[in-house]
Amino acid sequence: MRKQLIIFAFLIIGATAVAQTTKSYYNSGNTSTTKKFVGSSWLPGTIVLADGSELVGQVKGYTYKENDINSFRYRVKKGDKARTIKAADCQLISYDGLIILSLPKNFKKIYGKRLFYVTLYYGEHLTIFQNPKANVVQNNPGSITFNEGQMLSYLALKDGRISKLTALSFRKQMRRLCYDNEKFMSRTTDKKWFKYDNIYKVTHFYNQTKNK
Repeated sequence: MRKQLIIFAFLIIGATAVAQTTKSYYNSGNTSTTKKFVGSSWLPGTIVLADGSELVGQVKGYTYKENDINSFRYRVKKGDKARTIKAADCQLISYDGLIILSLPKNFKKIYGKRLFYVTLYYGEHLTIFQNPKANVVQNNPGSITFNEGQMLSYLALKDGRISKLTALSFRKQMRRLCYDNEKFMSRTTDKKWFKYDNIYKVTHFYNQTKNK
């Protein structure tokens, strides 16, 4: 089942701002589809504030709701006074190889509460991030489990809309979402490439070939 939520105001004050100020953070590497966690250790990081300015220094996860991050702490270096950064304060945080986006909790109420979302892939035209409500593959005693820790659904942000991508219906959902890229649609015939386990590279290909 495809879930779409239209983010009207995000197109005005969110998508434009992010595209203009955080383009250098777009992904170009690779990652797995296992659930990503924000740690609580001080590590080098960058915070792009709501006004587009950057804080460069040391960052760590600070408060959590179960496994989802609620706020970060930032300091220039060890010994300096730290400050708390919440989702309403920023657009994006780069930490420990992760890109964490600040997006609305309710996508129909852009001016309401914002939350942090850990991305699998952050791109110019299509972004995939973790679904906070998603289950993960777990190992059952006495059985063999493949892809343990893999999330069973993700959220995709494209053209100001959020779509739910599930492991079971990935190909159908992704074709419907990315129909506007002829090169991408042509490559979806390669089933060894076009699969949920390869969602990172599939998304990267869409972003690289869009409008080309």
